[in-house]
Amino acid sequence: METNISIEKSYSKERRNIVVGLSVFFLTFLSGFPFKATKVSAANETIYYPVDYGAQLNNPNFDNAPIINNLINNMPPSGGVIELPAGEMWIHSPIKINRSYVTIRGVNAGTRSNIDPEEQTGLTHPGGGSKLVLGNNCQTAIVSERRVGAPRVSSIQLESFLIQGRGTDKGQIAVNIDQDNDAVRIIGVSTINVDTGLRLNGADACTVRGCWISEVRNGLLSVGASQQLLVANNYFGTQPLGKSVFLENPNWANIVGNNIYPDGHVCLEAIGANDCTFTGNNIQSYYTGAVIIKGNGNLFSGKVQALRDGAGNWKSDPIGRDGFYGLIHVNGNDNHITASTINSAQPENNTRILIMGGNGNWVTNTKIYGISSNRKVVVNGSCVDTRIVHSASSLEVDKASSNTTIVW
Repeated sequence: METNISIEKSYSKERRNIVVGLSVFFLTFLSGFPFKATKVSAANETIYYPVDYGAQLNNPNFDNAPIINNLINNMPPSGGVIELPAGEMWIHSPIKINRSYVTIRGVNAGTRSNIDPEEQTGLTHPGGGSKLVLGNNCQTAIVSERRVGAPRVSSIQLESFLIQGRGTDKGQIAVNIDQDNDAVRIIGVSTINVDTGLRLNGADACTVRGCWISEVRNGLLSVGASQQLLVANNYFGTQPLGKSVFLENPNWANIVGNNIYPDGHVCLEAIGANDCTFTGNNIQSYYTGAVIIKGNGNLFSGKVQALRDGAGNWKSDPIGRDGFYGLIHVNGNDNHITASTINSAQPENNTRILIMGGNGNWVTNTKIYGISSNRKVVVNGSCVDTRIVHSASSLEVDKASSNTTIVW
């Protein structure tokens, strides 16, 4: 049986807890902590919902970027997640991620294309899902700004939304990670109507996976030295004066399982590339120079198809390369093209594979078919120790004065 003293102690403790709780509430309220707009997920993520902070959907005149930027800048050191709802979120200034551990995530990327009608509604513009829409004066949707002397940003993740620009001739960029970076992940993002889909500078252990980067002038531009870049299972479709995938000075990159289709004048270009693998990609092009690999110790294995237009004509090259440049152009040492299939509708005297220079380059177990040609493989006279094995006969190889071994 409780005494009056024990009951009084219990009431006193309860009153003290209430006072402490109210004090914490009011202090937190005055400090501006966003109660209803955040939650902690099962994965221990702090999630922020921009609409709870005043962001507006489907309003072309409203700039949502300042609200999102304020959320990013006020995240704790451990970072957090900005969750984009379904609908159009217009931005007239860039979303800036100048810190680490930030995720921007949508519910899904919705209907992806300007061209393909949506099956249920017949709409020929992107609909559904989460979408960032750039205003006319917004040059970049998401940027990590270049800051000299600042530490590199780490663990930025963009996932499951669409970025739509105002046109491929406006110079707009969907994502520009310009600051040196580590472990950036771009997953399931679609981009349309921009000059450049993704631009990465100095990427270290970056992943681009499951994206649809199309109806743009340039797809993925990785500039500056990068290492251990993974680009896997994406769709790239660009315009005649653009490049679908461009890598500058990559080391140990893995470009795997992508579908790269017309109309870019280059489907895959890697310059200064060392010890990279380009495997399992399906590449289609209207132009010579579809694949360009310059560097050392790289492996290429995949499908390349040179196409003609609907009238059966071979298109002239948009940047003036002639038919001797090679559908696949290789320059460097110890590169290996193997287990590949090349179906070419190029004119008969055009080069399918050109080994432009270097030592120890091999072409092995590669099927080259389509329109017949005596220039299936061309080896520049300065090349040393080139080997063409089970890929073309001596009548189909132009080895000039080079030291080339042919096994058919």
